[in-house]
Amino acid sequence: MKTQAIGNADVIRASRHRIYVVVADGGAARVLHALGADGGSGFVEIARIERASAHQSARELVTDRTGRVFDSGSRVGVGPRSHARHGAQSDYDPHAVEVERFAKRLARCLDIERRCAGMDELILIVEPRFLGVLRPRLSTTTRRLVKREIARDLVRADERQIRRTAFSKRAR
Repeated sequence: MKTQAIGNADVIRASRHRIYVVVADGGAARVLHALGADGGSGFVEIARIERASAHQSARELVTDRTGRVFDSGSRVGVGPRSHARHGAQSDYDPHAVEVERFAKRLARCLDIERRCAGMDELILIVEPRFLGVLRPRLSTTTRRLVKREIARDLVRADERQIRRTAFSKRAR
């Protein structure tokens, strides 16, 4: 690396390198601002987002039951005609819909933070399944700031473990 003389403005700009760390799973997210180049001075929690429906059952998330299907006039073998009535099957998963909404909400929060406060670098420490949902929801500009993606669930971890995971050379 070349050494060169830099002015006071460059020193101030270099010391204000803004690194953000997002720690999230499908039910909660923490947006942290790292103090210092490696988070050695700790973190400032910028936002904590929680999905209220994370611990509800699927029945509590929807208001209607699935539809009913009436089969009339079908014949099984030689017997009489069948007039069956049964519940329709649905592949709608209310939890998956809520997780996608939560990912969009987190992506919007990161976009706002990037535009308003300025963000130079972003490190994602996200639970593996939720990472797959969050990644396509990030805007192109925010996605360019992502320097590392670590597929781990550390939402409830302490600062020391988050710092070690975010800034270690071995974590991928």
